[in-house]
Amino acid sequence: MRSACVVLATLALAGCGNDVDVELVWGGPPDAGPGGAVSTRGFSGFQQEVDAEWERSPAMAAGIFLRLDERTAVRTTIDAKAGPEGGGDQIVIVTLDGLADDSVRTERWTLGFEDAEDGVYALTGALRELRCHEGRGQQDFAGAACT
Repeated sequence: MRSACVVLATLALAGCGNDVDVELVWGGPPDAGPGGAVSTRGFSGFQQEVDAEWERSPAMAAGIFLRLDERTAVRTTIDAKAGPEGGGDQIVIVTLDGLADDSVRTERWTLGFEDAEDGVYALTGALRELRCHEGRGQQDFAGAACT
């Protein structure tokens, strides 16, 4: 209860005056559902509240959605596939390999971005697939959890 009061007081004070600059921060993707599908609604709402340069790059937006700044992997690859002449809707595949996890070896995200207005790319779909350590589940990417 005390922390809720502190948060409310902080929000109330942040709204006072014109010289207060509040930075919105995305908390990261929600948990994957059955088959690995992940809701993008929260991120869409977050994008509507910000006006940032990363919104104009699907690869950069993928990094924000996944909070790559907080992830630890031996290798992280980002592969973006654009439409003809580099424009239009895009698919971004982010692979985090060599995770410090006793079950999950590799995590792969397939993210769909739609070319919206003003050069902003909106996240329209997200799929999380896992490759498990040997003896802990599937060796190919799948939406199932590792054991």
